[in-house]
Amino acid sequence: MTTSAAGPAPATRRARQREATLTEIKSLAREQLAEEGTGAVNLRAIARHMGTASSALYRYFPSHEDLISALCADAYDAGAAAMAAARDGVPAADHAGRFQAVCYAVRQWALGNRADFALIAGTPIPGYRAPWDATGPAAARYSSVPAMLYIAAVQAGAADPGRSQMPPDLKAGPLLEDLVNRVGLAVPSGQIVAIMGGAWASIRGFLGMEIFGSLQQTVDDTDALYRGHIRTVMAGMGYTAVCSDGAD
Repeated sequence: MTTSAAGPAPATRRARQREATLTEIKSLAREQLAEEGTGAVNLRAIARHMGTASSALYRYFPSHEDLISALCADAYDAGAAAMAAARDGVPAADHAGRFQAVCYAVRQWALGNRADFALIAGTPIPGYRAPWDATGPAAARYSSVPAMLYIAAVQAGAADPGRSQMPPDLKAGPLLEDLVNRVGLAVPSGQIVAIMGGAWASIRGFLGMEIFGSLQQTVDDTDALYRGHIRTVMAGMGYTAVCSDGAD
């Protein structure tokens, strides 16, 4: 006679209803973001749309800031998942190919989820400061995907920080120290900190110009420009092999 291990207990009806309500609130908040921008999230308007008193929503999100923090965490997690899926589609030994795939994936995610990208990389919401305990774990997952790929490439000799023009004596700030501790890494050298920070700032800046600016009116092929930009960024990071082709 064989026995099988019992799986997790099914969610109770109350838990399912609570999860459905949380999902609906956040979905409506994302619609507000998409239609009116990062400053538009309004619990009272969401409550009116749901046909309930605004006070009822405070059982789910005690404040406007709590709702924004939950949306930020979801955005970081979605972006991290998109990058991780792209990374895992490339052989582990192909360090340059993996980093390129992640860069293409984060662009596709950002273009397809502009409101979410705006929330974590766009214009700050007046008066809102993301609490690290609410958004930090998800932000760490998001940032650690490209960061760990670069560290792995350096360790494997597939990227040479010495080829970079970045200063070698920068120190990691408290945010980066916390991030790498969360994912079980040692704090990298100052030069690697500078390289990773500069590279990701450049990529996010490109995406910001494409999504919020006039990049489409500046060049006729933003896909080709982005591919060239990523190759340029990777060369500056010291990758010893950068593919000359690729697709978004």
